Amino acid sequence: MGNFYSAGYDPLFYGHHANVDRMWKIWKGMNKRTHLDPTSADWLNASYVFYDENRELVRVYNRDCVDTRKMGYDYVRSDIPWMRNRPNPHPKKGKDGEKPAKTKMTVNDLNFPVRLNQTLEVRVNRPDKNSVKGTEKLAIEGIKYDCERFVKFDVIMNDPNNGVEVTPTDIEFLGSFSELPHGMVAERRMDETGSVLFPLKQRLEVLQAQNDDFIIVKIVPRAGCQDVTISEIKIVLDSVQDVPISEEVVLEPVDPSFE
Repeated sequence: MGNFYSAGYDPLFYGHHANVDRMWKIWKGMNKRTHLDPTSADWLNASYVFYDENRELVRVYNRDCVDTRKMGYDYVRSDIPWMRNRPNPHPKKGKDGEKPAKTKMTVNDLNFPVRLNQTLEVRVNRPDKNSVKGTEKLAIEGIKYDCERFVKFDVIMNDPNNGVEVTPTDIEFLGSFSELPHGMVAERRMDETGSVLFPLKQRLEVLQAQNDDFIIVKIVPRAGCQDVTISEIKIVLDSVQDVPISEEVVLEPVDPSFE
C-alpha cells in the first residue's frame, strides 16, 4: 500500500483504513473532553478526488467524513481487554543476580543530530517535580529518514540490561517509530522529518520511579536506520491527561437503523 496512486486496488487497503477509523472512534471514547476531531478550517476544508460507484469523479471533503454515521455506517461495540491490563515490569535481575547497569551518558553529552547506526542509551533528566504541571511525555524530535526505505526503531525506558531483551509485553517498552516506503521512483534520497511522543506517567508508577530525577532511554534500531538521525531527546509536559489503564472505554451503541 506504499504507492498512493494504486493503494485502492489492494483489498487490504479497505480493511486497514476501516480499522483505523474504528480505532479513532475508540480513542475519542477514551476521553470525550480532550480526544476530539480536528477543528482546523484548513483540515476540515481539505478535499480529495475519487471515482464513485458510477465511475464518476467526485470531490470529498474531510468535514463530510468525520462522523461515519452520516455516511450510513457505524462500528459495533467491542470489548477492549488491553485497556484494563498493564504490561508486567521486566525482571530486575538476571540469572547471575547482577543489578541493572546505569548509563552515565546524558543528552547534554550528545552531539546532535545523532545517527542511529547503533543502539543509543542515554540519561534524560525529568522536569523539576515541584514545578511539574501536566503529564510527562518523552519526545524524540527531528527524526530525519529516507522515506523510500522501511525504517523502524524501538524505544525503551529503564532497561535492566540483564541479558534478557525487553519486548512489547514489558512495561519498559515505550513503543516504536516506523515508516513504510512510499514506493515512488526516485534517483536520489527522499528525506522526511518526523517526531514521536511517548506517555510516561503510568510507566513511572508501575516501575516505582515517580521520584527519580531521570529516566534511562534506549533507542534500538531495527531496520533501515543506518542514515537516520535524531535532533533532540527530551521530556515535555503535556496538558492532556493520560487515561487510566483501568478505566473502561464505553462506545456508543450502534444505531439500529444501520443493522
